[in-house]
Amino acid sequence: MRIQFEPDWVEKLEPQIETYIGKLAEQVYNDMVVLCPKKTGRLMADLAWEVDGTSARIGAKTVDYAYYVEVGTRPHTIRPNGKGALWWAGARHPVNMVEHPGYEGSHFMRKSLYKAR
Repeated sequence: MRIQFEPDWVEKLEPQIETYIGKLAEQVYNDMVVLCPKKTGRLMADLAWEVDGTSARIGAKTVDYAYYVEVGTRPHTIRPNGKGALWWAGARHPVNMVEHPGYEGSHFMRKSLYKAR
């Protein structure tokens, strides 16, 4: 048996791949929205997806702490930015430093991406 490919087989296949990638990206995005921690809702509102040819980008667009929510942090010291102090209700003020215990990470992006489909 001999298999013969048409010369333009790639061009014929690309639109189907793009459609499939788009559907897959939307499913991953929808799972991220469901699994995303929603303390303030800012991170969830920043999630987006887009397809460019046969590539897809899915995740947070501008929220600068998305990486730390995903993978976590080690214990660290938090100091105020500028001349002010840290503030929260019930704290003895001024608070000039606090020891953060670290955060395990939620892995909501990874769980969404690797979900069996």
